[in-house]
Amino acid sequence: MATTTPYQPNPFVKHLLLSLLPYFTVLKPDEAEIIPADIVETLSAYGARTRAEMLHAALIVAFGFSALDTLAQAKADPELSPTLRLRYRTCANALNRAAQQNGHALTRRLSCDPPATHPVEPADDMPAAQAQDALRQARAKIDSYRNRLTPARPSAVQPNRRDSTLAHLFPTMPGPEPLAAAP
Repeated sequence: MATTTPYQPNPFVKHLLLSLLPYFTVLKPDEAEIIPADIVETLSAYGARTRAEMLHAALIVAFGFSALDTLAQAKADPELSPTLRLRYRTCANALNRAAQQNGHALTRRLSCDPPATHPVEPADDMPAAQAQDALRQARAKIDSYRNRLTPARPSAVQPNRRDSTLAHLFPTMPGPEPLAAAP
């Protein structure tokens, strides 16, 4: 008969469990041995697979519980001033928003599953002659579009002529001198 060893969380998961422990021990402080399993079950309900996703799930739980605790404190203490009560509610709202943002981030991460593997199409699925013919046809089609879209090329500019648009501005300016050959 083989016995299995109990689950020993790695340091990362252990830290998450210890960080979330105060939120779960509020109602059952005497059942400390059951609580880590409850925390793991809560985190696994979010579908986290990686450490980053587990961290998002832990933050959702922590921010959610903190928001609820803050609202409960604002409601339970009748001697709170209206300003302080409003500050508690504002803080709870910010915690709730942080939980929602982490929920959206976790949803985005979970939706980025790699696509299912599809059978790879063969790279050489047509004979060489047919491939060359297809390439020639594609080049001819591209050239026909290119010829149709490019304007007619202007005649070559002669280097010794002055630009006619500037000639009327500077009538006395001589044209460019040809470069002399080096001695």
